[in-house]
Amino acid sequence: MKKAITLLIVMIMHAIPVLNAQQLSPTGICYVEVNNNNLLNAGSYKLQTSGKYLFNVVNIFAANINYDTGRSRPYLYCNNNVTKVLTNAATYIKPLQDKGIKVVLTILGNHQGAGLCNFPTREAARDFAQQLAHTVNTYGLDGIDFDDEYSDYGQNGTGQPNASSFVMLVQELKALLPNKLITFYYYGPAASRLSWNGLRVGDYVNYSWNANYGTFSAPNVPPLTKAQISPAAVWMGNTSNSTTTSLATQTKNGAYGVFMWYDLHGTNETSQLSAGTQTLYGEQTVLSTPLQSWTQGTNCDAPIGLFTSNLTGTSAKLNWSAVGTNTYDVDYKLATATTWTNAVTATTATSVTISGLTANREYDWRIRTNCSVKSTYIFAPRFNSGSGTTNPSGSTALSLDGSTESGAAGNINLSGSALSFEGWIKPSSFKSGSPFISSLFGTEVSDTNTALLRLGDANIANNKLQFVLSINNVQQKLTAATALNANTWYHVAATYDGSTMKIYINGVLDASKSQTGSVNSNGAFYVGYSYATSRNFNGKVDEVRVWKKALSQTEISQNMCNVTVPATSLAAYWKFNEGSGSSVQDSSGNGVTLTLTGVDASNWGTDVPCTGTQKASSAAKIQNAEGLEEISAKKQIKLSPNPLSVSSLLTISVPEEYNKGKLTVYNFNGRPLDTKTLNAGDHQYDFSKLTMGNYIIRFESQDGSLTQTEKLMIK
Repeated sequence: MKKAITLLIVMIMHAIPVLNAQQLSPTGICYVEVNNNNLLNAGSYKLQTSGKYLFNVVNIFAANINYDTGRSRPYLYCNNNVTKVLTNAATYIKPLQDKGIKVVLTILGNHQGAGLCNFPTREAARDFAQQLAHTVNTYGLDGIDFDDEYSDYGQNGTGQPNASSFVMLVQELKALLPNKLITFYYYGPAASRLSWNGLRVGDYVNYSWNANYGTFSAPNVPPLTKAQISPAAVWMGNTSNSTTTSLATQTKNGAYGVFMWYDLHGTNETSQLSAGTQTLYGEQTVLSTPLQSWTQGTNCDAPIGLFTSNLTGTSAKLNWSAVGTNTYDVDYKLATATTWTNAVTATTATSVTISGLTANREYDWRIRTNCSVKSTYIFAPRFNSGSGTTNPSGSTALSLDGSTESGAAGNINLSGSALSFEGWIKPSSFKSGSPFISSLFGTEVSDTNTALLRLGDANIANNKLQFVLSINNVQQKLTAATALNANTWYHVAATYDGSTMKIYINGVLDASKSQTGSVNSNGAFYVGYSYATSRNFNGKVDEVRVWKKALSQTEISQNMCNVTVPATSLAAYWKFNEGSGSSVQDSSGNGVTLTLTGVDASNWGTDVPCTGTQKASSAAKIQNAEGLEEISAKKQIKLSPNPLSVSSLLTISVPEEYNKGKLTVYNFNGRPLDTKTLNAGDHQYDFSKLTMGNYIIRFESQDGSLTQTEKLMIK
C-alpha cells in the first residue's frame, strides 16, 4: 500500500500543468476581485518589448464554502458576480484562455463555519472535492485556488480545524483533476495543517504564495521548490511602487519562480506593474487593449437541501429545497461519464424521479435555478442506485470486518439534554487487545465532545456494552451488566434524559446511572468506527436509529423491528435494506446518508434479526394502505375539509377524551414544518403559507394513549 501511495505522489508531482508557450519566469499570478472588476482586463497587459502577456494565471476572486445546516454539508456557493463570470464563460473565461492564460477559481470561507480545515471525514472532503471538480469541468476552468480566510470555524455547529481535513481535500481533488492547477494562498489555519498521516498538502498542489501584502516571506509548503513559490505579495494600489520594486529584486535574487499580484482594477495599472516587471523581466508593462468596465451580475441562487431517496436499482428520487418561486433544471449522469443527461427543465417542483438507471452504479446529479438569469449549478452528493432486488424476508443486514469497513454519516449535532441510540448487532468477535473496544455507533471527537455506544473498554470486559457521553465537558461512562455472546443478535439501546443514563438489551433495562447536565456531541457520526480503525466493530448491524429525545422502555421494546416515520425527534434511521452498494439511505426523512467504506457485495446478507414478516406484522397494526397510522379502537381527531383549498382554513376536531395534545405538520419528505398544542374541541388552522401538495398531520395526545397520523392534500 505504501508503494502505491508513493507512486501516486510521484505521478502527481510530475503532473504540473503546462502553462502557455510564452511562460514568464517568474510566473505571473493575478487575482481579480470580480465583485468590482472585469476579469478580461487581466489579458490587456503585456511586456513592452517581447509582447508576452504579463499574467500566466488569473484567479477569479472568489467563490465560497457555504454550509447547508439542514444537511450538515459544506457546498460551493457563487455570488451574483462569480455566477455572471462562470455562466458566461465564453465571454469572460475563454478569451483569456485563448491568449494562453490559465483561469482558476478561488475558494474562500463565508462566515458560516465551513472551511478547508474542518471536514470531519474523508467522505465529506471527497464530496466537496467532487463539487469543485464538477464546477471546473462544467465551466471549463483551469483549476482551483484555496484561501483559508473568513470561515469562522465552529459556526452553525461545524467543528474546529483538524489535522487531516486540508490534506484529504487536496488529495481527493488532485485525484479528480490530475491535469489541472491547484494553488494555495498561504494563510489561515490551513497554513499550519499541511501534513497528516504521512501525506503532505505540497504533494498535491502546484503553487503557493505569500498572503501578507508588501512583505517578502516564502511559504513553507514541503516539498514545493522555489520554482513553485512566490515570497512576494503585491496589493495593487496599496503596495507602493518602491516596495514593489524591492519585492521584485528579492524574488529575482532569490531565484523564485512565481510573483503574485492581487486586486487588478479596471484602471490603468501600468505604472505599478512596470515597477515590478522592469526588474523581473527587464521590460516595462503596457496596455495592449482598452480596459473594460464591469456591470454587476444579477442575484440568482441555486437551491440547497439536496438529497436522494427511493433508490430501486433502476430509479431514484432527487430532492431539493425551493428558492422563492423560481423554476429548476436538473441533470444526472453516471459518475464515470462526462456527459450529463437532462432529467427536467424549468420545473416548479422540488423533486423529480429519474428512471432507466443501472443497478449498483454510482451517479451524480446537479441542479440550477432559473431566474431572469441562470444560477450556477450546485452538485448533489454522489449516490448508488441500489440493487433493485430484495430477499424473501424483505430485508438485509450489513456485515463489518472489524478492521477496514465502517459507515460515515457526516456531522450530526446531538448536543442538548436528551438523546437515544438503538439498533441490532450480531458480534462475530470481540477485541482481544488493548483497549478492548469495539465501536458500534456514535460520535467521538474528543473527551469533551462524545456520544457513543460501544463494546468494551480498558477496564471492563470486551463483550459488555458501554454508553459514553460528554456531559458538562466530562466523559461519563455507563457499563452494562450483561455480557454478550458472539454470533447472537441483540437489540441494544442507550438513552439519556437529562437525569439518567440507561442501557437496554432486547428491550429490557440492563443498567442505569444518575447523571445531570448537558450533553456536548457535535461531530462526525460513524457506524462501526470511532477514533481509530483498531476499534472497528466486527459483526453485523441492522436497524440503527438516532434520536434527539430519550426513548421510554415501552417505545424501545415495542419498536425494536421498525419505527413508523415520520417520527418526532428521529434524527437518522438506517434500515440497511439496500442489499448492495456503498451507501445506506436515511429513512427518517432528514437525508442523512450513511456512506460505507471498504464494503462490497459480500458484506450484505439476509441474516437479519427481524424478518420481513415480523416487520410487516408489526407495521400492519399501525399503518393503513398509504403508510399512515391508523387507529381503530379509539376516537380519532378529524380534519375537514380534506382535500383543502390553499385559501381555506382547516378545522381540526379533537375528541373530549384528549384534553391536550401536540399537532405536528410535516412535508411528505418527513421534515417538520410547524408544531402546535391543541386542547379538546374544534380548532382552525391557516395553511395559506403552504404551497399546493401533500402533507402529513400527526397528533400525539398528552397522556400517550393516542398517536394518529393523517394525510392532508392542499389543492
